[in-house]
Amino acid sequence: MPWQPFVWGGAAAMAAEALTYPLDTCKTRLQIQGQTADSRLSAKRYKGMCHTLATVAKEEGAGALLKGLRFAFLRQATYGTLRLGVYYNLKAEWERRYVKMPLPHLVALGSGVGVVGAFLTTPAEVLRVRAQVAASSSTQNSGTEQQTSTNFPDQKHASQSKRPLSVSRGFLQIYQTEGIRGLYRGAVPNAQRAGVVNGVEIPTYDTCKRWLVSQGLGEGDSMGLHLGCSLCAGLTSACFSQPIDVARTRMMNQKVGDGDVRLYKGVVDTMYQTVRYEGVAALWKGFTPTFCRLTPWNVVFFMTFEQLKRLDNIIV
Repeated sequence: MPWQPFVWGGAAAMAAEALTYPLDTCKTRLQIQGQTADSRLSAKRYKGMCHTLATVAKEEGAGALLKGLRFAFLRQATYGTLRLGVYYNLKAEWERRYVKMPLPHLVALGSGVGVVGAFLTTPAEVLRVRAQVAASSSTQNSGTEQQTSTNFPDQKHASQSKRPLSVSRGFLQIYQTEGIRGLYRGAVPNAQRAGVVNGVEIPTYDTCKRWLVSQGLGEGDSMGLHLGCSLCAGLTSACFSQPIDVARTRMMNQKVGDGDVRLYKGVVDTMYQTVRYEGVAALWKGFTPTFCRLTPWNVVFFMTFEQLKRLDNIIV
């Protein structure tokens, strides 16, 4: 099994993550606000993508938009590596033995590698979400006499010392207070979302590329072809994944330790409570930054991946 797709996939994913991460922080803040079930995040402080970006930068500093980036890099270095490497190697093996892999098979393959990869990397995703939300919770509760429980057990001390939370310390804090289950909080919706995104994103890109080339609309492996196909992949994945992404974010953000009340019991319960108390539209909170992030994310990701492939003269 060639190793190159694994390396190029991880490198391209990390590059895309770095360039679009502020929009992910914006999306996360919009998704977790206005929760009736969680008093820490009941207020609706942000009114949209631009307002969120401006407010966070003004109140917490521009660096707050990059909080948790190290955890996102850790996730993409593993998840991005696995999903692209396994997907393209299995696809190449199928087409070597048989014919071009049909769309249903591409969707099934993409979903499968997405589910497995996302489940294995859930702890890094939990750390990322909590790091992005921690400052928001702290800011919202500032001014009260008693600080409510934050996302990390010693977040208060960490903020006082101005030291960024390291990966190892973040894992240890959650493990000590919530156990191994805390590190895998929201693993099911995380895997489900990855299954949806991966089952839509990569097959959409491959199918669009194949069709455009067959119709004579794409000139081989031109950058224009890659750009058009990646835009289609970003739009499609954003539309299909948003409701489950909201549920995943809320489940990962909830802290369940001694004395804490478990707000959400699963994906269905999270969606039910969200719709019941906030309306159906709440399942689409943060769609604009999601779309604005996934589209350039896919453009950077696929174009970087294709250029790295070209450098190594690999055809997958």
